[in-house]
Amino acid sequence: MFSKSIACRTGLALVALVALAVAATTASAKPTATNPIPALVKQSKKESGIVVYGNPPSANFTALVSAFNKQYPWIKVTEYDLDDNTIFSKYASEAAQGVRTADLLIASAPNLWVYASRKAFTDRSFTPVGLDKYPRWAKQFKGIFVMSPDPAIIVYNKLLLKDKVPTSVAQIAQDGSTYSSVTGYTADNTFGYTGLYGYVQLNGWKNLQTIGKRLKPQTGVGAQLQLLAQGGASVAYLTSPTARFTISSNAQYKQILDWTYVKDGTGLVPRGIAVTKKAASPASAKLFLDWIYSNAGQQAMCDSGFTAFKPKFKPANGCTNTLADVYAKVGVKKVYMPGFTQKFVNARPKFTSQWHSIFG
Repeated sequence: MFSKSIACRTGLALVALVALAVAATTASAKPTATNPIPALVKQSKKESGIVVYGNPPSANFTALVSAFNKQYPWIKVTEYDLDDNTIFSKYASEAAQGVRTADLLIASAPNLWVYASRKAFTDRSFTPVGLDKYPRWAKQFKGIFVMSPDPAIIVYNKLLLKDKVPTSVAQIAQDGSTYSSVTGYTADNTFGYTGLYGYVQLNGWKNLQTIGKRLKPQTGVGAQLQLLAQGGASVAYLTSPTARFTISSNAQYKQILDWTYVKDGTGLVPRGIAVTKKAASPASAKLFLDWIYSNAGQQAMCDSGFTAFKPKFKPANGCTNTLADVYAKVGVKKVYMPGFTQKFVNARPKFTSQWHSIFG
């Protein structure tokens, strides 16, 4: 009787243990979040490459694409280097006609991204892999993301200025004899408006008013660098950080030009990116965004003169084109990110009018 009781209890214990083991195995076998990349890779091989309507300078974007193609060599990327307004108007027209159009849009134009979101130009169902590791503002709208939070910087002619390196707009404003000729964007340019707006939110208009007629405005960073290299101006304020790559990769510019952060107030200009709703190569375009937000993509962004901004990411080669470096050199309280907001869009007419009243 005693033996049977022991055996019975032992048998029940074994059954219980088996049941627990089965439960544990079943629990561990529950499906995890699927990895979409293998399916996108398979589909991308049936597509005809990526068409990009974007505003990045060709040299910077070519360097970025070259790194992307090391991982995805079969995906041809064709970029049309366009101004921000044309990027959206061209896409809207072609999408309406049902003809081949952009798979990706890239622009530094918060006002136009608000419009694009309202008009549903983008694939709202897509979110890049790994985006949850980034600041919340990396996603501005459904399907619309920040590719690069570009800090407005100072570029200067080091041969003309020698040891008088400008590190703030205040310094440029107050020393009119040293910085007698200045260049930069107009407020009519979308990058220019964003960088200028950020600076004014932090410091007001006083320093810009002091610069006044010394400004020789140029609509693009390429024209600004050329003017500086030719000695037509000694400094460019609140200009695009893509100049960092242009200077480092151009032997002539490297001898003449250099750059610094704007330490009295840096506006971040969010360069947006999105897969279009009418993309002919959606899988390829999604792979590009997935790659941008990977560590490999952030390394390439840094190397090609954009701004890597994944928290805690440290470039392998000591590249300093990172948001972390901006915060370290300028200070978090002196950095302003406007985002793609209606408030920012609505402020533009008044702001532009004020700018023209100062600079003409």
